[in-house]
Amino acid sequence: MTLESWDRSTGRYVFYRMAEEHSEDCKRFPFERIPKRVFLDTNVINVLVKYCEVIFDHSPIPQEVDATLAVDIEALMHVFYVGARADWDILGSRKTLDELSLTRDCSLRAELLEYAFGIVNQNLDDDDHRYAADFGRKLIEAPFVAALPDKADRELIGNAIGFGCDVFCTCDRATIVKKRDRLRQVPLRILTPEEWWAHVKPWAALWR
Repeated sequence: MTLESWDRSTGRYVFYRMAEEHSEDCKRFPFERIPKRVFLDTNVINVLVKYCEVIFDHSPIPQEVDATLAVDIEALMHVFYVGARADWDILGSRKTLDELSLTRDCSLRAELLEYAFGIVNQNLDDDDHRYAADFGRKLIEAPFVAALPDKADRELIGNAIGFGCDVFCTCDRATIVKKRDRLRQVPLRILTPEEWWAHVKPWAALWR
């Protein structure tokens, strides 16, 4: 399964074949709702690094990849292709680095940390990091995120709020996305890569 169709004659993806479909998506996902400051969950960084040739060089997705993961990979490919020309902030925190440092595979760990360092250290000063880290630690015990069983997830979402992000992007459908209806007091949107792309897609031509 693929999200978008590849047109061999033009060498480009075709996002819409009918104007009506495009108009409908513009209504569903208005321009002002495009995520502009996105915090990446650790699992998203894993996907970006493990499948970097697909996402950044547009190599084919390996056939053995699970269907849900394949959708995440393709969605990230489209988002980052468009985002390279857009003025969006992509963020991570020092807690992200702590989580990635636990990766057992040494070579993979080095690649993950190298990529994450670039995200964590861009356009942020020590005060920003201290505030986000403090907010994340405080959020761990907050009742409005109690639905999340993993304290690390609560802390990362707290980091995202502390950085003023409007979206927390995650591939974790089982323990985060599934609980969104119980996280309505969280002041940001929790989106999968596919949902993130759905918000960008109607307006992608502005940056292509």
